[in-house]
Amino acid sequence: MQPVLKIVLVGSLLLNLVAIWGFYHYVRYGGSPLGELKRILTRSTHQPAPAIPFLEENERIKTQLAAGSAPPNRVVFFGASITARWKLDSAFPGVAAINRGVGNQLVPAMLARFKRDVLELQPDAVAIKFCSINVRPFMPLSVMQDGMAMMVELARAHDIQPIVCTIIPAGRPEAAIGDFSVADTLQKFNAWARTWAAAENLPLIDYARALSDAEGHLPREYSVDPVHVNDKGYEIMAAAAQPVIDSVLRTRPGSGPARTVR
Repeated sequence: MQPVLKIVLVGSLLLNLVAIWGFYHYVRYGGSPLGELKRILTRSTHQPAPAIPFLEENERIKTQLAAGSAPPNRVVFFGASITARWKLDSAFPGVAAINRGVGNQLVPAMLARFKRDVLELQPDAVAIKFCSINVRPFMPLSVMQDGMAMMVELARAHDIQPIVCTIIPAGRPEAAIGDFSVADTLQKFNAWARTWAAAENLPLIDYARALSDAEGHLPREYSVDPVHVNDKGYEIMAAAAQPVIDSVLRTRPGSGPARTVR
């Protein structure tokens, strides 16, 4: 056998062995076999830390607070993808709106960043809004209720006015997952939120009531998909939120002195 053919055959055998090993690793552990091969060859265990959303913007706001130059009427809109997509400056021109929406986040992840994205920014108020992606068979209703209660308590403890928001309903295609009714669970959470907010003397923005059709679904004319609203939907949301935010800010004139967040 010619030397060149030997080299080709050996190389082919090695490549096949690597492919078989990579497939085995993928089936057993998941992830990227090429990434694992690179890690072994470079003897590296380093993985870059995920980027922290709003890091630079949060530092800028905290610098303003320390200098006493932060604008008055600061309101954090705290939520997930619907909040992240909202053009708050045009929706609330008289408010120093701070958008802290992160797409695809469930309540536990939101709670984990509440200190960084709300408490440390020392707003006058925070509107706390969950998305319907939380309403899944694996997510007990109590997790959403406890998450809302904990965020409200944290805000109150730091002299920030919490505003409870109901969850926007899902469209008909997302109204059920197998035997699990997303629509019914959403209505249960929203009914709890209304009753609990009234008992706790908390302001409430009732997005669900403003956007639901007669059967408790998100109407097609207000949505871009079964979960997210379109421009008309955002207009309805702004109309529901504006009087509540105005009422809250009337009782909290100015931004006040900087407060220490622990």
